[in-house]
Amino acid sequence: MKNIGLFILLAFLVQSCKSQQLTEAFHPIVLKAKETSLYTKKVDWKSVNAKFIELTKDKKGAEEMKEGLQYLINSLGDKHATVRYAKDYSILVYYTGEIKDDGGAKIDGNFLNTVINDVTAKFSYKLLDNDIGYLKVVGIGAGDVKTQADFIRNGLVELKAGGVEKWIVDLRFNGGGNMEPMIAGLAPLIGEGFIGGSITTHNEIYPYTITDSQFDNYGRLVCEMDSLPKISPEEKVAVLLSRYTISSGEMTAITFKGRPNTRFIGEPSGGYTTGNGFDRISEDLFLAISQGVFIDRNKKRYDGRVGVDEYIEFQHSVPVKDDNQIKYAIGWLNE
Repeated sequence: MKNIGLFILLAFLVQSCKSQQLTEAFHPIVLKAKETSLYTKKVDWKSVNAKFIELTKDKKGAEEMKEGLQYLINSLGDKHATVRYAKDYSILVYYTGEIKDDGGAKIDGNFLNTVINDVTAKFSYKLLDNDIGYLKVVGIGAGDVKTQADFIRNGLVELKAGGVEKWIVDLRFNGGGNMEPMIAGLAPLIGEGFIGGSITTHNEIYPYTITDSQFDNYGRLVCEMDSLPKISPEEKVAVLLSRYTISSGEMTAITFKGRPNTRFIGEPSGGYTTGNGFDRISEDLFLAISQGVFIDRNKKRYDGRVGVDEYIEFQHSVPVKDDNQIKYAIGWLNE
């Protein structure tokens, strides 16, 4: 009887161990977040994993998994994190947790939704008085990188052919998206060599470089482009920022940090200065969470907002001739 009792006890202990292992095993999506998140050391992963498994048990498909994915994103404390559909990069869930007020300028929700997030907005450019080239670089969503980069680059070519040697790069309306066509298009103006990148929690640097006006993202040529126009680093550049400049708009701004003859004018940016990975977590979804902090060409980290040299409040909707930031930029460029 004692042997039978011992056998039953051992069988119970083995079964309990197996159940515990299954409970503690990480869900593949949680494991991916744990392995890649910039904030992984701040998360109680055991608790997050258990709750995520509870919320997604027997759930299939993006919509059924939404509650669990929302919980995971909020658990990271990552205001830049989203889960996106693979088909068009549209957002399924985004961070809805508390965002610490760091004293930044307040956001006008209506302006944000109707202007900054207007998917029909396009890059534009014009020649201002005194041969100043004005480039308005807005957020860029999904689409062919080469086509979008060429659109920006052709603006540079046309303005340079018109005699431009002084530039305004307006990033005030740039709510993010895909940085690759932004930087690739602006490459001749940004300059050659190491122009920035991101640094992980393990101090691994993912470099962005420009060689002969070609943009390489971590050793990968973004798209093959012509090397024109030739722009000297002596040519002055005024970069305009606002509270609405975020994410890839901020990274584009940072590529100009450390460039000679460059001045930043306006408001500090929105403070979404982390590089997001795009890891496929299902046939339908990407996990886009912060994996590194943006750095400039001097390897300075940007853990918060991108600052300006001259603070001037952003005016939402005024013509160029009445725009205080543009007027200041023109004055500085003409000095």
